[in-house]
Amino acid sequence: MSRLLVYLVTVIFCVTKTFAQSEPFYFIQLSDPQFGMLEKNKSFSQETKIMEKVVAVINNLNPAFVVITGDMVNDGEDQNQINEFKRICTLIKKNIPVYVLPGNHDLNQQSTDESISCYMDEYGYDCFCFHLNNSCFIGLNTPIIFANREEKEKKQLVWLEKNLENSQKCNHRILFGHYPFFVKEPNETNRYENIPIKKRKIYLDLMDKYRVSNMFAGHLHYNAMSSYGNFNITITNSICTPLGEDRIGIRIVKVYPDKIVHDYYDLDQIPSNITL
Repeated sequence: MSRLLVYLVTVIFCVTKTFAQSEPFYFIQLSDPQFGMLEKNKSFSQETKIMEKVVAVINNLNPAFVVITGDMVNDGEDQNQINEFKRICTLIKKNIPVYVLPGNHDLNQQSTDESISCYMDEYGYDCFCFHLNNSCFIGLNTPIIFANREEKEKKQLVWLEKNLENSQKCNHRILFGHYPFFVKEPNETNRYENIPIKKRKIYLDLMDKYRVSNMFAGHLHYNAMSSYGNFNITITNSICTPLGEDRIGIRIVKVYPDKIVHDYYDLDQIPSNITL
């Protein structure tokens, strides 16, 4: 069993874990390593070099946990790409939990039953929920929302609302997913980059009802931020293959009892220590 799973317990098709900690803390989000993209599936040597540097940073900073918001590989059917991504993750210190979420490249654009089954065989879960220092962290399988996999998405939605309802005594509710609900405006038209508006409204209403403060996503391969009332969406650049002006990097998120503070750092400009 992969070390990616040692911190996780599967519940239906999702994972729940609870931690206890009394001090402010920080975690790291990175997105879209997409092993194989740089050389169009001929090799993933460049992604390996980048991710080895990222692992060194993670091990030095020793965050409370790491979340990788999807597209771990470029071709979800390429076992060599998957194996190399998982090998890299095993280099992260064993005391640092690593949570991953599916992207459209890990499944496929249609999120077929076969692709989901293969993903589950590899990673063991496709969503998660845990509490740390009175904050609730929830990761979603957003490709099934985008692809309108109605039955699977409905089960996840019921699970999501239950966890949100049970987290109302927490200081924060923070969401993770590959697809952002929207990029610039809540009512923007449907496109490859966002969740279709009919589904989007359901989730945005939930975010408002249960006072979710933040969503951290990927998918775009560049940094972007937007908001819907008090719900803030932060999209983080690809760690290996940027498609905009942003250089490759990671996001460091600081969690305090009364606020969430985050910054994006270029890989060659990450501080050697983090002050809370």
